[in-house]
Amino acid sequence: MKKLLLLLTLLSLLLFPSCELFTEEPTQGDVYYINVGIDYKNNDDSDDNLNGTVPDAKELHEALGQVIAKANRTGFPYPMIQKETLGTPSDSNYPTKTNIKNTLSEVEGLAKEEDLTIFTYSGHGIMETGHLLLAYSEGVPQSLDPATLLSWIALIPGKKLVILDSCFSGMFVEKSPSSTNTVLNNSIAKFFETYHSKDPYRKPDMFVLTASAHTDSYEMDFGPVGTPHPHGIFTYTLLEALGWDHPHSATLTGVTIKEPPAAKDERITVDGLFKYIKKNQAIPSRLKLFSNWTEFQHPLTTGGPLDLVLFNL
Repeated sequence: MKKLLLLLTLLSLLLFPSCELFTEEPTQGDVYYINVGIDYKNNDDSDDNLNGTVPDAKELHEALGQVIAKANRTGFPYPMIQKETLGTPSDSNYPTKTNIKNTLSEVEGLAKEEDLTIFTYSGHGIMETGHLLLAYSEGVPQSLDPATLLSWIALIPGKKLVILDSCFSGMFVEKSPSSTNTVLNNSIAKFFETYHSKDPYRKPDMFVLTASAHTDSYEMDFGPVGTPHPHGIFTYTLLEALGWDHPHSATLTGVTIKEPPAAKDERITVDGLFKYIKKNQAIPSRLKLFSNWTEFQHPLTTGGPLDLVLFNL
């Protein structure tokens, strides 16, 4: 009997893939968005340098601002960017561990239950742990562990979305009372243990969207020959999903949002963004037999049947 139930459940998942549950519709509250991009070019270790992370943060800052306006919401931006010629550790928007905590604490004091907070990070992720490597302070590297960052963000009232473009960022997607991480814990037994549990089912108020599971993430140059335009592969596709226009001027002057291709029924959801990225990113999400690809990158999102509606357009 148990085997029959298992088979019927699996068939229902295969035959009705579009059946998904949404959290309640978003109210017209405010949106706080914190965009962190770190290229590590102000430290002495040139091997740490990244080229796509600052463009990631800058363009997400602009793209989210336009999507928020398109949804008739009020946005409060917090760009936190570190590059060789921009900012010092004494600046409040320089992404050290202390400054990130202070920024999130400020948002915590301002946000209300009807608001939405989006935190994005583009930078290095430390192997096997997923720790974020933050901006150097006085030549010393700093890191932020997944549990600590999520605990800070969890204190903010309202809905939260954490978007991470870094290696091993899937370590931030944890088991919850309503879901299990089906990539990192890819056991059918664990899956059914969660979904047939007698424990109370709770709606999450924080969702996570990551570039990779427990592997590396990659960046590449998306510009034409002679005009470099680097991005994280994940973030480039996320920007595309939001309707951000590529190519564009280096100053981002005059760039306007198009109709977001990830939107469905005039709303943008976490699941919609995830599906678009997984289908359209520049490298495959899995290694394939007889493939010439030597790299793959599997995006990951909070498990479970619930989806978060971010914007009604």
